[in-house]
Amino acid sequence: MALDHATPPRYFFGSLLTASVVLAIFVYRPLGVAATGAIGCLFLAVTVQIEDYIGPMTVVALVVLGSVTLLSVVLCVMLQRAASRYRRVLAVAEAAQLALLRPLPDRIGSLRMAGFYRAADDEALIGGDLYSVRPTPFGVRAIVGDVKGKGINATQTVATVISTFQEAALLHPTLPQVADRIDVALQLDRDNPPPEPVSHTQPEHSADDAKGLVDELFTTAVLLEFTSDARTVQVLDRGHQPLLIVRRHTTSVVPAEHSLPLGMADLLTEPPGTTACRLEPGDILLAYSDGVTEARDSTGTFYPLPERLRHHYATSAQPVSPSDLISFLQEDVTRWAHTLGDDVIAIAFQRI
Repeated sequence: MALDHATPPRYFFGSLLTASVVLAIFVYRPLGVAATGAIGCLFLAVTVQIEDYIGPMTVVALVVLGSVTLLSVVLCVMLQRAASRYRRVLAVAEAAQLALLRPLPDRIGSLRMAGFYRAADDEALIGGDLYSVRPTPFGVRAIVGDVKGKGINATQTVATVISTFQEAALLHPTLPQVADRIDVALQLDRDNPPPEPVSHTQPEHSADDAKGLVDELFTTAVLLEFTSDARTVQVLDRGHQPLLIVRRHTTSVVPAEHSLPLGMADLLTEPPGTTACRLEPGDILLAYSDGVTEARDSTGTFYPLPERLRHHYATSAQPVSPSDLISFLQEDVTRWAHTLGDDVIAIAFQRI
C-alpha cells in the first residue's frame, strides 16, 4: 500500500503480497498461512478502493494471490504432516538406540567412570563403536569395541555384540569364555545374515557385494573385569586400541596380550589370554576407539593421544578424575579435528 501511494498510478506493487504468503509457510501453521493470504487480499481490496480504480493488473494480482494462498495452505499441511512423522520416527529411533547403548552410570560399586560417544553420522546417536558396563557375580565387566565399518550401517553388528556380551557376562566365569560366546554370535550372523530392509532410497547391492560384507564381519574390542574393590582389572584385548593408564604426571600404555578381533576365532592358533593390571589410588584406565587416535588436523597429523594427556596433566594442578579427563579429551579432539569422519568413543574408569 505504501509503495502504491508513493509511486505513480502506472506502477503496481500488489503482486508482491504473494511473497508474504510463501514466507508464511516457514513460520505459521496452515491456518496462519490462510490468514496471511486473506489479509493480503484485504489490503489489495483496500488499495483499490482508495485509488478508486480496478484494472487488469489488479484482477491478475487478486487471482495470483488467491491461487498462491491455496497452494501454500496445501503445501503447509503436507510439511506439517512430514514434520510430525519425522519427529515420531526420530523419537522411536532415539529410544531404540538408547536402549542399545544405555547411558553410562557415574559409579558402579568401587568404580567411578565417565565417557563420551560421538557417531560419525550426525543424525544418529550410535554408529560402529560400542560399549557396555554392568555388574556381574564375577565383578564389574565392561566391553569397548569398534565393529568393521562406521555409522548406521554397522548398527546390526553393534546390537549383536552388546546383547551377547550383556548375557554372557552374567553367565561365564572368565573373559575368554565371554569372548568365545561373542565369537559364536558373530559367526551365526556371518552364516545367517539378517535380511536387508526394503528401501527404494538405498542403492541396490549384488549378491557378491553382500557376501563380501558378511565375510568381513568382525569387531575389535577390549574386555575388562574389575575386582570388587577395583584394585585389579583383567584385560582381554581382541585387536583393539591399547589401554592407557593416566596419572597426574604420566600416561602409559597398559601391556596386554593382543589377539585377533572378535569374529575371527576360527583363525586363532591358540586361545587368547588375559593380562592382569593393578590400579593404584588415583589411576585412571582409559579405553577408546581409533576414531580418537585417527582424528586429523588441517595438516593431516593424527591426534597424539598419550602426548596430549601427558602434557595436559603435567601442567594441571587439579587431581585426575574421569569426568575431567573426558571433558578435556572431548574438547581437545574437537579442537584438533574440526570434522570427525569416524565414530568416536572414550571411557575412563577410576578406582574409588
